[in-house]
Amino acid sequence: MTRPQPPADFAPPRLADLRRWGALVGLVGAVVFVWSYGPGLAGPLPVLARVLVVVLVVAAVVLLLVVPRWLGRFHVPTPLAMSVYVGCVAAELVLIRLGSAWLDGRGDASARPALIAAVVGLHFLPFAWAFRERMFTVLGAALVLLGGGGLVAELSGVGHAAALAAVASGLVMAALVAAYAAGAFASPRPVSSDATSGATSSGTP
Repeated sequence: MTRPQPPADFAPPRLADLRRWGALVGLVGAVVFVWSYGPGLAGPLPVLARVLVVVLVVAAVVLLLVVPRWLGRFHVPTPLAMSVYVGCVAAELVLIRLGSAWLDGRGDASARPALIAAVVGLHFLPFAWAFRERMFTVLGAALVLLGGGGLVAELSGVGHAAALAAVASGLVMAALVAAYAAGAFASPRPVSSDATSGATSSGTP
C-alpha cells in the first residue's frame, strides 16, 4: 500500500518533520552510550568523549531546529515502513535481552556494551530501505562494525574493549546525525515548477 507523496521540493515545517524528531532520538542514544560506558575507560578519555558528544549534539540540534537545513526529499512513511520500524525495535530488544543472557551465562557481562552497540546498528539497517534514508546504511554499518569488533575483542580478553566500542559508537552516532542535520546525506533540492515558470515569464534566463 502506497501513500500520495508531496512534491520533490517539499519540506515539512521543522516541528512537523518526523525526520528531525527521529534524529533527536538518535542524539539521545549517542549521549547514553557515552555517558553510560565512558566511566569504564581510563585517563582523560571519558571527559574528552563527553565534551565532544555535547559539542556534536548542540551542533546537530541547532541545525535541526534553529537553522534547519534541507534534509532531502520528504517521503510520507507508508504502513509497511512503520511496520518495519516497530518490528526492528522489537527485534532489537529481544536480541539485546537474549545476547545479554548468553554473555551472563558465559561470565562475560563486561562485553554487553559492545553487544548493545552492534544490535542497535543492526536494527538501523532496514530503515534505509523503509524510510529511503541512506544515512541509516552508513550509521548501521558503522555501529555493527564497532560493536562487533568490540565484542570479539572483549571476549578475546582485551580489557575495556566493549566499553571503548560503545563510547566510539555514541560519538560516531552523534557525528553522523550532525552531518545528516547539515544536509550531508541530502540530494540537491530541486527547483519547483512554480519558481521555474515564474522566472521564465519574467524573462529571467
